[in-house]
Amino acid sequence: MAVRFRKYFPQCKLIPCSGRPGRSYCPGDRPKRANGEFKDCGVWCIEFFDDSKTWQSLTFKDVRNKTEAEKRFAMFIGDRERGKLNLPKKKVIPTLAAYSKTYLELYKNAKENTRIMKKSITTSLVKYLGDYSLDKITPFVIEKYRLERKEKDSVKDSSINVDVSILGHIFNTAIKAGIWDKNPCKDVRRLKVAQGRDRVLTAKEMDLLSDKLQEKDRLMVFVGILTGMRLGEVLRLKWTDIDFDKGLICFTQGKTGKLVTIPFSSYLAAELFRHKERNPGDKVFEPREITNTVIIRYSEHFSHLFKRFGIGNFTFHNLRHTFASLLQGELGIGAVVVQGMTGHSSLGMLQKYSHTGLDSKRNAIEMLTAHVFRAGEKATIPMVSKTGTA
Repeated sequence: MAVRFRKYFPQCKLIPCSGRPGRSYCPGDRPKRANGEFKDCGVWCIEFFDDSKTWQSLTFKDVRNKTEAEKRFAMFIGDRERGKLNLPKKKVIPTLAAYSKTYLELYKNAKENTRIMKKSITTSLVKYLGDYSLDKITPFVIEKYRLERKEKDSVKDSSINVDVSILGHIFNTAIKAGIWDKNPCKDVRRLKVAQGRDRVLTAKEMDLLSDKLQEKDRLMVFVGILTGMRLGEVLRLKWTDIDFDKGLICFTQGKTGKLVTIPFSSYLAAELFRHKERNPGDKVFEPREITNTVIIRYSEHFSHLFKRFGIGNFTFHNLRHTFASLLQGELGIGAVVVQGMTGHSSLGMLQKYSHTGLDSKRNAIEMLTAHVFRAGEKATIPMVSKTGTA
């Protein structure tokens, strides 16, 4: 801390003076009093570093010279040591590891998928950046994080972009809470990701799955191929969702939460009925409550299974892509019918469609089944439907 004479005008800071106006060296734009006289262009003040290492200046109206300023300076030191001064306090900036707990707590009541996704990505961020306080995370640090994620964890660029997006959201949340005032992610460009074509099964790969898959795994895979249902929707199936007389499956769509109804082929009906005889419980495939954790485990199970059969870069969800691609690309089914194959919004909506429209969908499903099994050549292969584990 020190007592200093502070000048008002940057133009004359190097000129030693008492602050009294002078004709020869004072700037012409200095302020004037009401009577036209020039005001003094400086003041005696107490200057010091506060707890945040920022210069602060205290000025007093009754301090007119250095002697008075030094007396006030001595009083200031005494008041500060006795804790009577209300000086600016240094903000405590938390580390990313500490603040991430607060961030995740805000989403404790969010949907399960959202909670798990944010927790997973936040864990990765904390692994590399957890010891950094928020004010120390710069674009350079984020770039270092991206390189480490790619080299050490073999993560794809698209996933790294999601990581940075979540980090940016963490910073935005901290800014709204008044904890920090900058988001370094705004200065980080997204990694370029090539838009590849959705992976679909080839005819050879479908033959391979038909030959290699067994029991529950086989039935689940062909339910995916022949209905286009997502993995979570397949796992949540109950026997009450299946109408064998009408050849319809009614289920709640995982992505939209809507009730949808779709037809299924006679081949799939026979296999499902055979599976029911051996598994008469309420659930078709999985008796446990279907949480996101269960879905992830099944997804990993099928991905490893496909890879073991030599079908790389393929997931259960790609069966849905295969379903749509075969209908429209290989069999030439119209786009409107293919779109309708994803399901109706409700049973009431289904009744609004003409019988011809429903028949078109049934015919499309039967054509798809024949195509997958090469016009029925492999449709007679028995499907043993014992309960398996994922």
